[in-house]
Amino acid sequence: MIRGESFVYYGPEPWQGMWRNRHQLLSRLARGGQVVYIEPRPYIEQVIGGLRTGELHAADLWRDRGLSPALPGLWTYRAPRYAPLGGPPPVRAACHWLRRAALRRDLAAAGVRRPIVWISTPTQFDARDDLPARLRVYHIVDDYLGYHDLPAAQRPRWARLERALIDWADLVIAVSPELMQTKGGLPQGGCNPKFRLLPNAVDPRPYADDRPLGPAAELLGLSRPLLGYVGLVSVRLDLALLDELAARHPEWTLVLIGAVSRSGCGELLDRLVARPNVRLLPPVPAERVADYVRRFDVGLAPYRVTQETIHASPLKIYEYLAAGLPVVAADVPGARQFADVLALADTADAWEAAIVRQLAAASAEAIAARRRAVAPHTWDARVETLSGYLAEALERAAASDA
Repeated sequence: MIRGESFVYYGPEPWQGMWRNRHQLLSRLARGGQVVYIEPRPYIEQVIGGLRTGELHAADLWRDRGLSPALPGLWTYRAPRYAPLGGPPPVRAACHWLRRAALRRDLAAAGVRRPIVWISTPTQFDARDDLPARLRVYHIVDDYLGYHDLPAAQRPRWARLERALIDWADLVIAVSPELMQTKGGLPQGGCNPKFRLLPNAVDPRPYADDRPLGPAAELLGLSRPLLGYVGLVSVRLDLALLDELAARHPEWTLVLIGAVSRSGCGELLDRLVARPNVRLLPPVPAERVADYVRRFDVGLAPYRVTQETIHASPLKIYEYLAAGLPVVAADVPGARQFADVLALADTADAWEAAIVRQLAAASAEAIAARRRAVAPHTWDARVETLSGYLAEALERAAASDA
């Protein structure tokens, strides 16, 4: 693993919350270096709104900012509220200068002076030159232009920003082969040489049978079989399909665990969770996810097939398979790579039949085969691969500076 480096990662969400690939990668990189995770920066509308409602006071503009320890070797950073994003051009420019000055001052005090700068979404384009970077990384974990809630009028601008970030970066990491081709494909064929593939993975240890099973009180007493999903509950899921399955099989219990985004799917979600055999549970801490997944009878990856999901690398499929669970998944590329050990389905009838087959086909051999399928795909292995990419890119950058 790469050691002795400092990383500054611009996060799209607060560090505390459901663990995603960035948490897995950064927590491991922190074992050999310094990591600063910059939390989402406030917008001027949020600050003004908070002042108007009394949620914020003038003194709060200088509070709750700077570095805070999160893990050994990893700190979170909150930008000052007195220098928010947005506003008319003169205000935007002044706030950008103040925000950059505060960041440089705080990082220098912590001994971070020329880090590897890591940007994760087009919305962070303004931060690309905030710091003198030893290396510049752009991490593409989704097809951001395929987001359901991205207004059509904003898509051309996001596309321009993303292209500019790709040009800016020394290294571009894509989470799926489909993203590699869509974002890095060249007109004459092949792929942009600065692109590298880094799919999602799993930490298999919490999913092993010899690990003690922690409590999951919310699942006690529920009728089996338990058909489970863990992750963001949003429009990316085929909620109409789940509703149909729950209606056809009242003896099945569908369990959805995770944060909820109602945008574009509120009515469907309400209808689904109103069914007596459906349970919607809040997110659980990262260290407790395996306690729930290991109690499922079947793991579900019920995605709608969209521009977003065909470019994804479904994190939960790795975790279901590490637990040895039977899995039924939408027919998307990220699931198709494991077609030998899971069932793919594209209609309600196909989903129903696949679940019935998976429930009836439990065996020790099948459990072992699922675990073998994801055994090479660990987060530790991914960090070793990433370390190689970073070392290679650092060599290229040093050669170009010579």
